[in-house]
Amino acid sequence: MGLGSFRWKLLLIVIIIIFLWQSSKIWLSFAQDHVTEEEFLESEVRIIEKEVNAKEIVHITVYYETLCPDSRSFFVYHLLPTYMKLKENVQITLIPYGKATTTQKDHTYEFKCQHGPIECQGNIIHACAIDLIKDQSLLLNYLSCMIKNNIDPENIMEICAQKMNVDSNVISKCYSGAKGKELLAKYGELTSALKPRISFIPTISLNDSVKDQAKILKNLLQEVCLLFKIKPEGCL
Repeated sequence: MGLGSFRWKLLLIVIIIIFLWQSSKIWLSFAQDHVTEEEFLESEVRIIEKEVNAKEIVHITVYYETLCPDSRSFFVYHLLPTYMKLKENVQITLIPYGKATTTQKDHTYEFKCQHGPIECQGNIIHACAIDLIKDQSLLLNYLSCMIKNNIDPENIMEICAQKMNVDSNVISKCYSGAKGKELLAKYGELTSALKPRISFIPTISLNDSVKDQAKILKNLLQEVCLLFKIKPEGCL
């Protein structure tokens, strides 16, 4: 083999090595860019999934009375079942006052309720329970238990407290003292402030709207589900 031929072969080998080296850099760069793009897409997907799975909350406000048959029916057959299906997607506010009236006298309050003094007692006990029981599920079950038989408010308060493992002593103390009346007076102010004014009990507000009361009272779950952009499982 001549010296010239050897040099050409050596040069060819060097060129091949350089070509392979440069090619590997290009492929490595491409692979890195490709992984970066995949990571970016995965990140976008995670963001979209997070937005999709973000909890939508429908706010349900119930203006009711403890001896009102329609309030009792709504609690038992609509409110509690709807809550049980949509626990993570509803926030419930309860306003036990209805068509009562409030009179302030000697630094205290007196009430007249649509269904008489017993209803006023029940309303105050409910107001105290709402103030003291912070767990929404426990509160709704407790008040639903009571409203089924609120004709004897103090007795049913104890009976349902035993069933639900609720401390009835703190509720009774609130009910017997000034706090209960103050709470009910506050609920009276909230009820009076509602626009348009209440004409039927119960009145239900969905996301601060009192439209379509007949539909809400007939099928609360259906009307709540219509408000979600993305239907939670309880609506499917």
